[in-house]
Amino acid sequence: QQQAQAEEATRKQQQLEAEETTRKQQQLEAEEATRKQQQLEAEEATRKQQQLEAEEATRKQQQLEAEEATRKQQQLEAEEATRKQQQAQAEKATRKQQAQAEEATGKQQQAQAEEVTRKQQLE
Repeated sequence: QQQAQAEEATRKQQQLEAEETTRKQQQLEAEEATRKQQQLEAEEATRKQQQLEAEEATRKQQQLEAEEATRKQQQLEAEEATRKQQQAQAEKATRKQQAQAEEATGKQQQAQAEEVTRKQQLE
């Protein structure tokens, strides 16, 4: 009887220890699975955040470069328009001076011719 009771007690003790070992093992595995899952989610969130920041930085950089290119293009066009305008004004002024000089020369020559004619008529 005592031996049967002792064997039963031993069997129950071993069963309790086996259940406790199984419970602890399952808890460890669950904690490890949770830790891995959280690490994966954190890495994915970090990757997405970095990708968003990189895309935003690229977008801003491209916008700055486009604005700078537009500004330079507009400046070049404005400088070219100013140069053409100044050249046109200079050419107009030159033509006007030439016309005035030709008119003055013509009047001078006409006056001299009239003077020569007048002298000849007096002679």
